[in-house]
Amino acid sequence: MIENDVRINHQNRLNDNLNKQKSKIEQVTPFDVVDPTRVTKTTKDNQSNQTSQNNLNFNFDSVYEKFVQALKNSPVLSENGKKILLNKQFINHNIKSDPVLNTLFENFIKNITMNQTEIFNFLKFQQTTYTNYSGNFFNELRNLLNKNSNNDDFKLVLRNFLKSYDCFVSVDKTYNSINSALNNIKLNLPQILKEPFNELINKMISDNLTNSLDLNLSLLKNEILPFVGRYISKMNDFGPVRDYVSVLMHNIVRLESGSKESFSNDLDNLMEHLKYNLNVSEEKLQSIKLSLINSYEFTTTTKNDSIDSFLKLIETGIKDSTNVLNKGTMEDIEHSLLFNQNVQIPLTHMFLPLNFNGMFMFSELWISKHYESSDDKNDKKNKLKLTESYKIFITFEIQNLGYFETILNYKNSNISLDIYVPNSFSNSIDKIKKEITTILNKNNLLTTNINIYESINKRKFNEVFSNLSERKSGVDVVI
Repeated sequence: MIENDVRINHQNRLNDNLNKQKSKIEQVTPFDVVDPTRVTKTTKDNQSNQTSQNNLNFNFDSVYEKFVQALKNSPVLSENGKKILLNKQFINHNIKSDPVLNTLFENFIKNITMNQTEIFNFLKFQQTTYTNYSGNFFNELRNLLNKNSNNDDFKLVLRNFLKSYDCFVSVDKTYNSINSALNNIKLNLPQILKEPFNELINKMISDNLTNSLDLNLSLLKNEILPFVGRYISKMNDFGPVRDYVSVLMHNIVRLESGSKESFSNDLDNLMEHLKYNLNVSEEKLQSIKLSLINSYEFTTTTKNDSIDSFLKLIETGIKDSTNVLNKGTMEDIEHSLLFNQNVQIPLTHMFLPLNFNGMFMFSELWISKHYESSDDKNDKKNKLKLTESYKIFITFEIQNLGYFETILNYKNSNISLDIYVPNSFSNSIDKIKKEITTILNKNNLLTTNINIYESINKRKFNEVFSNLSERKSGVDVVI
């Protein structure tokens, strides 16, 4: 094929062109040529191509790199938690002098004054409310799924139900997100459109949200979205307004999936599948339904004053405080709490702000759970029996004592401990080891070994859980 390379030369003398610069032929690039700098490279088998950073192995060609970089730059929750509990200078000069936060802070201090039973209940509350899928009902579903792991029809029915359940119990939170998106859209609209858009927002029914869901959905889909869509189309506004519209549409879909009708239909489909396809007895079905009611009532009514007062302090500090240091600290705490729920972190995370016997402490717990089969190649039966094992990383800083770390490994009622203590405790290592052994024996826990070291460097959780890495089944979506 000849590409724009047809040239006609007339008869010229050689000297005519000696001093003339030759014109360059313009190369026309076809539109369908792929830019090699924007193509995802094929993953090579050579492990030397994988880079290790902070004990996290990731491929530079993968979106997992963004998570690793975010992890490096993410604020440490314990550092900011320590600031609002243990740093008297920061507390007196910033929080207590802030009229917005002073009362909330005093209420927070009051609510974190706990005894041993209250500490246990505080941590248990976090564990049981870690996700919407906790309780006996979901334990029953997990057991059925383990027994029918190759049943794709059951997985599909179960997936649809879990989606509806999550949206159904989160209706109030979804409404809050919708209202936030609508207010942000209004702030970024031209002044001439703010009043008519505000009139549409005021049509939203804020009372009895579950029963008014259909009316609000109709308003959102038939009036509010078309209004914003016409503005974006005519003004070519591809800035914040379109971003908030994307968030709004996501939450509208969640709101629609959380309707009573959608939840009821998916629940009926699940129960019918259990009865007719998995041959679950009628008595067992009634027990499962009752456990669902109990799980739902627990998640919708249970509260914890300590966590509520802590979150209220953080939320108010971000929104209403005019103190730059207070605002920045609260934002860092919020960022840490949200980041700890990242899907790339397969760990359970809990935190504990505490006033115990007049002494303040801030602690974090990271828990990893694994299932291990028998190591004996000749023992085929035990290979089917999986044993639970846990690894727990605990950090805590105690007022006037210092910073402590503990790495706990648990398997078959056996515990191994690596404990890191401040330098001031270096002469009491034998005493600490003896008292810890006594406590564990009282609780029928056997210790394989207890090691106590001086705490030199503070570590983040990813330095302890070095097995965190990108899943091999992950999909690379880099463009």
